[in-house]
Amino acid sequence: MKTRIGILLVLLSLSVCKQAESFPSQTNTPEVLFGSVADRVLKLEIANTPSTRATGLMYRTKLGEDEGMLFVFPRPDYLSFWMKNTLIPLSIGYFSEDMRLLESFDMKPNQTEEVYNARKPAMYALEVNQGWFAKHKIGKDAVLTLERKVSARD
Repeated sequence: MKTRIGILLVLLSLSVCKQAESFPSQTNTPEVLFGSVADRVLKLEIANTPSTRATGLMYRTKLGEDEGMLFVFPRPDYLSFWMKNTLIPLSIGYFSEDMRLLESFDMKPNQTEEVYNARKPAMYALEVNQGWFAKHKIGKDAVLTLERKVSARD
């Protein structure tokens, strides 16, 4: 009897694990893909769910030189970001629906007093290491391209 219960528990836990694998949108782990801004290739974590957008790069202690997080929203809006619990100095670029850079800001780590507001409606926000846009001479109207289309999921 105990052996049967043990086997049933193992099968039940395997079933639950398998079901969790089939619903990646329910996890807080962002998908990763490659993209570029102008001619600069980036490895991007995609924050396209409410949960991944809310967490962002919080509590991270490092970010690779050509790595970033791309926040994808359902529709263009006047986006605002702050650096609550974000330990890495970052720059943020706001991109329009047609994936053109509208503006970028350098952000101060681990503070909540300063908010970085998009001055025009943006659908994408790209966070990279602080100074990345300036270092690579990437300015207004630079085009963001992705290896495949990504959409916001709510």
